Amino acid sequence: MEFTENEVISIIKANLKAPNWVHKSREQHKVLNALVTGYKFSEVLIEKIEKIESHSRSIARKKYSKDIRDLFDRVMQPLNSVFSASGGSVHVEIKSEAKEKKLLESLNNFKGQKSIKEYLSENFFRLLNTDPNGVLFLEYINDKDIYPTYKSIHDIRSYVSDGQICKYLLFEPENKITNSLSVTIWRLVDSKTDWRIIQSGQSFTIDEDGTFEHMFGNVPAVILSDIQKMGSEFRYSALNPIIELSKDYARDKSIRTIYKFQHGFPRHWRYVKECRTCQGLGKTGDDLCTQCNGKGEIRINDVTDVTTLPMPREDDQVVTPNLEGFVSPDLETWGRYNDDLKDSEDLIDSTMWGTRRLGSGSNETATGRFIDVQPVMNKLGWFSNKVEWAHNQLANWVLDWVENSSTTDSRYYHSYGRRFIIESPDVILNNYTNSRKEGDNSTILDKLLDEYILSKYQNDPVMLSYMQKKRLIEPYVHNSVSEVSTIFGADESYKKIMFVDFWNSADKGKNINDLSSDFTTFISNNKLNIQTDE
Repeated sequence: MEFTENEVISIIKANLKAPNWVHKSREQHKVLNALVTGYKFSEVLIEKIEKIESHSRSIARKKYSKDIRDLFDRVMQPLNSVFSASGGSVHVEIKSEAKEKKLLESLNNFKGQKSIKEYLSENFFRLLNTDPNGVLFLEYINDKDIYPTYKSIHDIRSYVSDGQICKYLLFEPENKITNSLSVTIWRLVDSKTDWRIIQSGQSFTIDEDGTFEHMFGNVPAVILSDIQKMGSEFRYSALNPIIELSKDYARDKSIRTIYKFQHGFPRHWRYVKECRTCQGLGKTGDDLCTQCNGKGEIRINDVTDVTTLPMPREDDQVVTPNLEGFVSPDLETWGRYNDDLKDSEDLIDSTMWGTRRLGSGSNETATGRFIDVQPVMNKLGWFSNKVEWAHNQLANWVLDWVENSSTTDSRYYHSYGRRFIIESPDVILNNYTNSRKEGDNSTILDKLLDEYILSKYQNDPVMLSYMQKKRLIEPYVHNSVSEVSTIFGADESYKKIMFVDFWNSADKGKNINDLSSDFTTFISNNKLNIQTDE
């Protein structure tokens, strides 16, 4: 949406105070940031428990509480699959080879020597989860450079949205001293112009030098969340279903921490030993006993001290050897705290992903596998749609910048892969081994073997490529040598045996067709050598 000078000034005047939805969004951001990243955790989240906790204890709990960023790191770990999923494609419509090269260079060096996908993988979900009303905003320097910036809701005075695109975006003003006068500089961006307005008192004027037209056709800003409250600009985080559960977890963890400090140390006890000098009176004559300082008892043991007890009579209770000992902490309560935290984490995890995790590790949520992977796949698909849309919107604005013209057509499209690998290599390998034993068909075995390779080598693209080629070239990949010999005969089993030698010496950088041809030649040459030797 385009605005005139007077309309821009009217928008600024209407937003001299931030709207209520902005204040609410800022409070939400503080809470989410404290939960997910630990920023100002105790200050924002740890409050006195009214009518139960004393003031001094609440101060101690606030001081010693640990944040729960580790919880979110475990629970949100499946999100890594969005960027490591296989599949996907890229489509670009641009006629000039020079401009296409410039586009690809800009996308491959989007921010800090990282590609647009790397930038989004490191930032998008973290920002979506902690600041749903914030934006990713494109800044540029003429035709020389274009780069993304994150504008927190604390940097924004107001906007009006159309989906996740802004009709206009008004930033928080900046105060400056100009010609010995204090002025306020406002920045408003619409679909055509990047405005700078100078406010001096009640006077508003256009900064002609700072105002310029851009080529994007829209405000080049992506609002992070599309989960919008009906009738308001306020937006919810993707973590909204687990926010209250996470607050409870944080409070319970802080209580456990204080319990450990207060009751975690065994307490020493012993029977009082009477001072031998003053016989427990604390005085020798009219003066304080110098041996016990008037206490009448010995507090510090000496290695030569001996405790003497009168011979017990028939009805006396035997004291020895229980002259001293330790009071152990209440381990049952401590264990209950730990169990409650584990139960809370399981509830948070299953609420987020729609299914529970099981495992044998010390922390089942961190190491286990999902009982039902389909709800997780559905949720990951939902997350993929969000980041894919943002990726393409930003990339098309970069394309507008490269061509110095805007269009409503989408000429760049990056489709994200949807083959998510959310289980560990060991779990998938176990499933594959069981399927082989049960005699499942090759379609199922191919899928499980492919998933195992993707899971094991997802962070090593070179080895991933090699192993995927090997899977496709190796003869009878799901059968043992004896099975091949029994079913297909000696010649075919010979190929299975010789494939190991071939693969060790093969040029793995070749494509699959060339490697297959090389393997056929390798088998023929080795058979010929055997016949010649005979």
